[in-house]
Amino acid sequence: MKIPVHFYAKLRETFQARRIDVEMKPGATVGDLLESICPTAKKRNELFAGADLKPYIIILINGRHIQHLEGLASPIKHGDVISVFPPIAGG
Repeated sequence: MKIPVHFYAKLRETFQARRIDVEMKPGATVGDLLESICPTAKKRNELFAGADLKPYIIILINGRHIQHLEGLASPIKHGDVISVFPPIAGG
């Protein structure tokens, strides 16, 4: 199944795209998807602190924050849309 992943703000530069489509197997989780899109240390360091997602990174599945689901263990399915936000500040 192909899962669209949308990147925002500076993550667009890191991943060199606004959106990518990621091929995942049925039963995959958000953690599996994030591991698959972070093949380099630079990309991994943008999202992860060790094995955990950095606390300020926001991951949404169809507009719902994964903190309110099952975190990195949240299952993904065909038709889901993933959004990845870095910390954003403004004034």
